[in-house]
Amino acid sequence: MRYDDILKYLGEFGRYQKYVYFTICLLAIPCAWHSLGNTFLSAQPEHYCRSFPGQEYDDFSPTKNCTIPFKNKEWSKCEKYNRSEPYDQCKDEGVVLKCDQGWVYDTTFYESTAVTDFDLVCDRNSKRQLSKSLVLVGKMVGSAIFGQLADVVGRKPMFLFGVIMQVSVGVGASFSPSFPVFCALQFLLGVTASGVFVVALVIGKVIHYTATELVGPSKRAFAGIAIEYFYSIGYMSIALIAWRLRAWPKIELAISIPSAAFLAYYWLVPESPRWLLSKGRKEEAKKILTKAAKVNKVKLPDKLLDEDLELEDVKVGSANADNAQRASAWDLIRTPNMRFKTLNIYFAWIANSMVYYGLSFFTEDLGSDPYLSFFISGAVEIPAYILCQLLLDRLGRRRVMFGFMMVGSLALFCCIPIPNELDNVTLAIAMVGKLCISGSYAIVYLYAAELFPTPIRNVGVGMGSFSARIGSILSPYILLLADIVSPELPLIIFASFSFVAGILLLLLPETLGTKLPETLEEGELVGKGLSLWQRIKGDTGDTYDENTAKLTESAEVMEPENELKTFEKATNTDF
Repeated sequence: MRYDDILKYLGEFGRYQKYVYFTICLLAIPCAWHSLGNTFLSAQPEHYCRSFPGQEYDDFSPTKNCTIPFKNKEWSKCEKYNRSEPYDQCKDEGVVLKCDQGWVYDTTFYESTAVTDFDLVCDRNSKRQLSKSLVLVGKMVGSAIFGQLADVVGRKPMFLFGVIMQVSVGVGASFSPSFPVFCALQFLLGVTASGVFVVALVIGKVIHYTATELVGPSKRAFAGIAIEYFYSIGYMSIALIAWRLRAWPKIELAISIPSAAFLAYYWLVPESPRWLLSKGRKEEAKKILTKAAKVNKVKLPDKLLDEDLELEDVKVGSANADNAQRASAWDLIRTPNMRFKTLNIYFAWIANSMVYYGLSFFTEDLGSDPYLSFFISGAVEIPAYILCQLLLDRLGRRRVMFGFMMVGSLALFCCIPIPNELDNVTLAIAMVGKLCISGSYAIVYLYAAELFPTPIRNVGVGMGSFSARIGSILSPYILLLADIVSPELPLIIFASFSFVAGILLLLLPETLGTKLPETLEEGELVGKGLSLWQRIKGDTGDTYDENTAKLTESAEVMEPENELKTFEKATNTDF
């Protein structure tokens, strides 16, 4: 008996699935903490050169007038005059020097940050962004390493190892004696944040009827978007945690220790039946499925459980088995139409990730209160996800995502000419852009999963998520351009990427209400042969039906071993 056939008896989204889905969603909260926590851990307060021992920051001190140069309508942050005592009056400017005695920092908002403890300012400013990028690099590495190891040793052991590692590394990071140690531990926190979440999602998706290919069309939008609300809760709550604690070691401890509660998942969340079956542990898999049926108040037919469970209902040596074995990441770009769709959606993924993290980190410089700005940045995601759930099944994935990216791009472009004095106006308009990019970023996972055919759906979504890390890793350094080139340049880059990616989305087929492609052949035919105007209008259904009908008709008179070769020959044309 095929494993997926038994899942159908459990129902689309029963009580058991909802229970595990909720427990998995909770993990999005600490994932948000560690992904975005460096906004406060590595925040850069106002500062200027220290001129004498014991000096404290005072923005209106007469001493500042005598010790700090005033250039280009602002006080210098990296130079001072050659005076070594407090001065109330000064007759001349003096000789300009570098900050040879360190800096004094404004403590209005931050008691301490990694920047103030390790003096990551002026010539060392780029290192401040390094710590942010390393967390995101760690997320990229963690998703790959933990996923692979989970296939070998099991989902639950890797999950528990990741939680223990997350707590221990987080506690250790709060006592970092130097910046290199701080960076190394931030990287490891990124590894664990992503790794734990990925493994948990794997457990939830392969046990239950919530994976994209197993959920009915009416449930796809809910299953794809609901988890984002929990990420937003984590987003907003870290602003409150940082506001209350103010010092980066305390913040690091506060966002690391609570993860220890997830060790209880050893008893609360079962192992993946699919993984157990792959290891020949069929009786254990049957027990989990029987428990799921009991909670869902359904009864699995005795004959199903008495039969020998198999992962796939194909015979070794058959054409379907050969096709499944051949499916790999190469199939994402092997044929022209699939290659175009893959590269298009991956570019949208990179753009969304870049703008999302860029605006999240940028809140440090928006508005008059960094904690309030960051909280608002997380809060605007809630209406974004509500809009997604209201519109996705009415207007379609492509139109909603296109609209979000266009409006978001326009909002960011509108922020550019606003004077610095109107920082709250800039914040309000930028948050419109943040709302829109949050909505489109949530949709891209669902949209991509529906675009890829079943044999390469997992690898397609996995590679897309992996490529998105490129955009997120680059975002802190794009923000650094504000200090090096122009304050407006980051917004120009973010708005431009959002605009271009949105326009290109119009060339992709709509997936709302369509049958998900089950084979590589069907995946290639979705949207193939459409004119530019048909693509913009979203006319894909008829062409898909016609193409698949032709494919089915030709398959009836074709030898199984020649079917794939004929398909490759037929699709060997430019898009």
